[in-house]
Amino acid sequence: MNFMGTQMHLVTFMITVFELVMLFFQIIYFLERTNDQKRLLYLILLVFLILYNLTSGLFPDENIPLPVMLQEVIAYFFAFGTSMYFVYYYYKAFDLKRLKFFVTFGSLIFLFAPFLFLFVVPYYITGDLVWSRRLAVVIPFLYGVSFIVATTRAFIFKFREKEYSEKTKFELVIAAYVALLCWVALPVIVFFGDFQVLEHSITNSGFLIMTIVYIRSSIHQSRKEYNILLDRVHSLEQLIESNCDKYNLTTRESEIVKLIMKGHPYKIIASNLSISEKTVAKHVSNIFTKASATNKVELINKLEQKDHYVE
Repeated sequence: MNFMGTQMHLVTFMITVFELVMLFFQIIYFLERTNDQKRLLYLILLVFLILYNLTSGLFPDENIPLPVMLQEVIAYFFAFGTSMYFVYYYYKAFDLKRLKFFVTFGSLIFLFAPFLFLFVVPYYITGDLVWSRRLAVVIPFLYGVSFIVATTRAFIFKFREKEYSEKTKFELVIAAYVALLCWVALPVIVFFGDFQVLEHSITNSGFLIMTIVYIRSSIHQSRKEYNILLDRVHSLEQLIESNCDKYNLTTRESEIVKLIMKGHPYKIIASNLSISEKTVAKHVSNIFTKASATNKVELINKLEQKDHYVE
């Protein structure tokens, strides 16, 4: 069943809509934290997959004002391009430095070159799509198998660094390999015929597995960052308390200092400590005298100086 008279099957259309919604929310999350490189990598992968779904789902169509041959070339360009980026995504997302050859020369030689010389050129000369398609996917399939072997070695090497727990290793490897198998299955499907639903279902299933891997990796990274943040907060609290002792501040003065460092005005400090603003002002004056500070900024800088802090 095709969608509204187009060449795109309803299943492919529904998958594409789902991924467009995902893209919308992922862009919002990325704009909130633009230094998140893993999310950026994932966003680009999502864009490639959507373009692949659209072009291979809609093309070829005689109602589209483009030559049918050009439509086929565009569709296969995004199919091969998505595969090339898939390899790059694995390399960067999992920090598998041993896959560098596959990302650089490997992609050019075993993916881009077959697309250009074993698909575009033969298809242009003969006009035989079936023969050109079968010719073009043999080398990428062998390349995909080699990539799985190389990925196995890269994971083994990385896990020796003990960056992940045993449970995380198991989940990561299973998800990663299922996604890889879906990717390697694509040339096999294309070789035997034009099965749009099967092709897109398997390819996008691999992407969903990659999404699970991405989310799992993001959670792992967020936990690490949160623990680091807690350690820094704890260290800063110890530093401030040590410097308060250094300047002989009383318990009440130390409480006021901590509220000042949170940016609270005298009125809020007075309310929190159940004292008057005049009393707060008097305590602050004593604090400035003891710390030899003339204003709040100078006071905060003095209390955050590590040279006063003794472990």
